[in-house]
Amino acid sequence: MELTSQQILLRDLPFDKKIFVRGEAGTGKSTAAIAHLEQMISKGIPSESILVLVPQRPLARPYMQALSNPNLPAGTRPSILTIGGLARRMDELFWPLLRETAGFRNPEMEPQFLTVESTQYFLSLIVDPLREKGYFDGISIEPLRLYSQILDNLNKTAVVGFPINEIAPRLRSAWIGSQADTRYFDQAQECAYLFRDYCLEHSLLDFSLQLDVFYHHLWQNDIFQKYLKENYQYLIYDNVEEDYPIAHTIVREWIPRLRGTLLILDENGGYRSFLGADPLSAATLADMTEKTIRLTEPINVPPSLVDFRHQLAVHIRMEPVPPSAKPLRVENVNLHYCRFFPQMLDSVVNCIENLTRAGTNPGDIAVLSPFVSDSLRFSLQTRLEEKNIKLTTHRPGRELRNEPAVRCLFAMAKLAHPQWKLKIKSLEWRNALMTAIEGLDLIRADFLANTLLSHKTEGDVLNPFSQLKPEMAERITYQVGEKYEIIRAWLAASHDNTMQDLPAFFTRCFGELLSQKGFGFHQSYDMADATERLIQSAREFDSVIRPVLPQENSGAEFLQLLENGITGAQFLPSWLDERKDAVLLSPAFTFLMRNQPCPYQIWLDPGNTGWWERLNQPLTHPVVLSLNWPPDARWTDAEELNHNQNSLVSHTGGLLNRCTDSLHIFLIQVDEQGNEPRGPLLQAINRFLRYNPGGLTLYDA
Repeated sequence: MELTSQQILLRDLPFDKKIFVRGEAGTGKSTAAIAHLEQMISKGIPSESILVLVPQRPLARPYMQALSNPNLPAGTRPSILTIGGLARRMDELFWPLLRETAGFRNPEMEPQFLTVESTQYFLSLIVDPLREKGYFDGISIEPLRLYSQILDNLNKTAVVGFPINEIAPRLRSAWIGSQADTRYFDQAQECAYLFRDYCLEHSLLDFSLQLDVFYHHLWQNDIFQKYLKENYQYLIYDNVEEDYPIAHTIVREWIPRLRGTLLILDENGGYRSFLGADPLSAATLADMTEKTIRLTEPINVPPSLVDFRHQLAVHIRMEPVPPSAKPLRVENVNLHYCRFFPQMLDSVVNCIENLTRAGTNPGDIAVLSPFVSDSLRFSLQTRLEEKNIKLTTHRPGRELRNEPAVRCLFAMAKLAHPQWKLKIKSLEWRNALMTAIEGLDLIRADFLANTLLSHKTEGDVLNPFSQLKPEMAERITYQVGEKYEIIRAWLAASHDNTMQDLPAFFTRCFGELLSQKGFGFHQSYDMADATERLIQSAREFDSVIRPVLPQENSGAEFLQLLENGITGAQFLPSWLDERKDAVLLSPAFTFLMRNQPCPYQIWLDPGNTGWWERLNQPLTHPVVLSLNWPPDARWTDAEELNHNQNSLVSHTGGLLNRCTDSLHIFLIQVDEQGNEPRGPLLQAINRFLRYNPGGLTLYDA
C-alpha cells in the first residue's frame, strides 16, 4: 500500500529519536509505525534489540503480519508483547530474585502463573465458603459475575496503582444508595485480601500479582535493569491510550534509558476503560519525548462519514445547533426502517445479498449489534445460508459451555470417564448426538438417548443399537445406528486409556471421531474453532491445577468449572481470524477492539439501550477505581449520563473511523419484547434528521 506524505515522514524519522505520534483512528499511524519498524530492520538495527508493546495481544496482529514478510533480512524478529506479557516473562525468568523479597511464604515452591479459568477456580475456593456463611446474601448475582468483579477490583489495584485496602473506601465514598449495602464492598475487599494471601501461600500468580511483583519488586532491581539495557534499546509502543496507568509509569521511567522510542496514541480512544485503560495518563507520555507529530487526515474514510461522525457526536451530547448551520447530506449512510425484528433480519440479508452481487467480498461486510445472542446468530445464519452466503461470528465474551461443540465434547468425556461419576442426563446426550451425527434430527436423537443411555451403576453406560426393537431401529434408520455404534465403540476403547489427560482426549475425539465424514464436526469451521479453544483452555488449566492440587482430578474439575460458567481465556487465533469468504457478525464493542477497518458496516437496532448503557456491576466501578475520579466524590445520575454520552460518542466515532465505504443502519419499530425502542443512539439519529432533512438515504422494508 502506498504511504501518504505524513506516513513517509514518520517512516523516515531518525531511529535514535524519541517521538510521540497522535491522531484519530484511520489516519495511518500504525501503518507508518510498521513501515518505520521495517526500515529499522532493513537498515541494520538488530531485531532482538527492538521491543514492540501493545495493550492487548490482538492489537499486535499488524506487526506480526509485517514481520512475516520474507523480504525482510533473515534473522531474529523483534519481541511483540503486552506489559502483562512482559511482566509474566520477567517474573518467571527472575523468580530466584523474587521468591523471597515479594512475600511468598514457600519460596521453594515453583511459581504457577494462573489463567482466567484457574484464577476463577482458586477464587471460588475462597468465596464459596463465605457465601454459605451469608456473604453477598442481598445481591442477586451469578457466581461467575461475582468472581469476575472481585478479580476486577484486585486487577484495578495493580493496573491503577493503589493498595487493596482502598477498594472498599473508594467504592463506598462514591455510593449514593443505602448505606447498609456498602457492607458488600467490605466483603468484596475481604475476598480480595484472602485470595491474595492464598496466592502468596501457594506461589500462585494471577494477573494482578504478576504485575504487582514485576513493578514493585523487580523493576528497580539493578540486575534486571542491566538485563533490559542489554536486550532492548528501541521501543515502539502502539495504542498507548488502551493501556493502564502502571504501564504508562513503567514506560515513562524506561524512556530515558532507551536509545529510541516511538509512541502512538489514538485520539478519542480508551475503549478499554472498563479494564483500566487511561487515555489521560497515556497523553502525559508526550512529555517524555523530543517531538510530537499529529496525523490529521483520514486515509480511507469518506469525507461525508467524517462529517456525519462530528454531527452525530453533537446530537448524542444534545448540544445546540447554530441556526446558520448548513444542512448536511450524507450519501454513504443508508437508513432502513423495519417494523418487526424478523423483518429487519430479512432486510439485512437482502442488503448483504445486493452488496455481494455487486462484487463485494462477504468478508468486507460487518454486522454489528450491541449484543449478539444465540437466536440472532442462528436467525441470521440460516437466512444467509439460503442465499449461499457464509457467516462467521466473533464473541470472545461468550462462555465456552454454550458452544454446541463444547457441550458435545463434555458429554463424550463424561461417558468415557465413568470414574469421575459425573452424571449425564438423557437431554444432554440427545443434544450431543444431534451435534455428533451429521443430519440427525431431534426426534431420532431423542429415541436414541432415552432408550440406549444406560443408567446402570456398573458396566457400559451406552447400550448397543441391536437392543432396539426392529421397528424402532428402522424408524431411526440403520445408517444412524451405524454411526452410533462407531461412537459407542470409540468411547468403550477410551475407557481403557487411563493415561490420557483431558486435552488429549478432546484432541483424539475430534481427530479420530467427530471430524470424520458423516459426523457433525466434518468440514465445520465453527466446530473446529470451538474445539481448539476448549483444548487450549483445558491444557492451560491442567498445567496449573496438577502441581497445586495433585489429589484432585483435573479433568473432572475442569468440566465442572466450565459447566458452572467459568469462561475461557482470551483466545488469540479467534481474534486473528479474518475470513474473506464470510460476513462478520460481532458485538460493536468487540469489533472496535479488533482495530481493523471494514468497508461496509451494518448497525442493528440503534434504539436498543445496549448501545448506551454501562453494564451493571454492583461490586466494582471502572470510573471510581481510576486515577481520574476525585476522592470522596459521589457517582450521581448526572455522572452516569455524562459517562454514557462520552462512551457512545467514542464508540460510534470509532466505528465510523473504521468504515471505509458505507454504513447501513437498520431500525425497528417494535423489538422482540414488543416495546418501541427509543435508545439515545436512535434519538441522536432522529435529531440529526430533524436538523438535516433528507440528510440520509431512507428505505422502508
